[in-house]
Amino acid sequence: MKQISLISILLLLFISRSFSQTAKEAMTKKMADSIKMVYLSAAAIKYPILRQASVSTDIMGGGDITGKLNGNDLFKAKVQLTRIRASFNLPIAQWGKNSLTANISYLHQHIDLSQVTSYNSQIPVYNSAINTTTVGLTASYTRMDTLFNHPVIYSASITGLTDELSRVRSVNEIVGINIPFKRTATTSFSAGLYYINNPMSPTHVLPFFSYWHQFQTGNIQLFVDLPTRVLLKKQLSAKSWISFGTELGGSQSFLTLSPPLPHDAVSSTLELKAGPAFEYMLTKKIILGVSGGMSSTLSSRVFKKGDSPSDYFINSSNGSVPYINFSISVLPFLKAISR
Repeated sequence: MKQISLISILLLLFISRSFSQTAKEAMTKKMADSIKMVYLSAAAIKYPILRQASVSTDIMGGGDITGKLNGNDLFKAKVQLTRIRASFNLPIAQWGKNSLTANISYLHQHIDLSQVTSYNSQIPVYNSAINTTTVGLTASYTRMDTLFNHPVIYSASITGLTDELSRVRSVNEIVGINIPFKRTATTSFSAGLYYINNPMSPTHVLPFFSYWHQFQTGNIQLFVDLPTRVLLKKQLSAKSWISFGTELGGSQSFLTLSPPLPHDAVSSTLELKAGPAFEYMLTKKIILGVSGGMSSTLSSRVFKKGDSPSDYFINSSNGSVPYINFSISVLPFLKAISR
């Protein structure tokens, strides 16, 4: 009996030690995940593209629009635009220096044309409401490595765009390299290059430069992310921020047109927004935002699907109009499905 009792005690001690070790490892892993999530959330506050999910609505002020077909007057009208965007990032897998993520995006545009004057009897333009929807699915791969003893980030992604679930209307492949040159508590900057494999892209090679600086006084940060944004941001409290800057953005939608125009066409718009913005952290993970100012259309073109935007057949311009944007976004909270 004593031998059995001794064996039982040793077995219990072994199980207890194993459980304690497992619990300790689980706790250590949980703490590491929590620390990582804190840093990721801080980065997502600086760079909204890193947020887990977001929904925003653009309301553009009414303005004048003119359209040309192959360089000839097509129409002029009053235009009112409302745009809804949604995005969701899902971490799929993480192993070693590699990570795999997915993104689902949604864009809905509602365009009201009124007081239309049409100039082409063969292609008449009427007062109308135009609704377009674009859904995108992106898979992205990232690897953090070194090159000549210097940190470097490699990335590759593939995106499918559609306006209906039955077929993919456009596919983009992007590969890039990002080299961080400096990273301190108050300053960081990096530069890199993207190659975009898509005939409908306005450019195939896109250099970029990112600079961030935290000023010593005033709790002010400077963001220079070329070619997309230049921004000054001030933290008002632990839960609120105000900023002012310019941001370059755009939209792409698919059109089905009637003869003599091409049946499958793409509408591509490039815009520059300038003005103030305010964000407030409603809960630990939810941020509300409002921004406004002026939105300037740099280019708005319609071209045949598969062609380059430079081969457009309709070109429109509507200058600058006031806008307001409302947004709600969620800071990262999901871990990779596979690790």
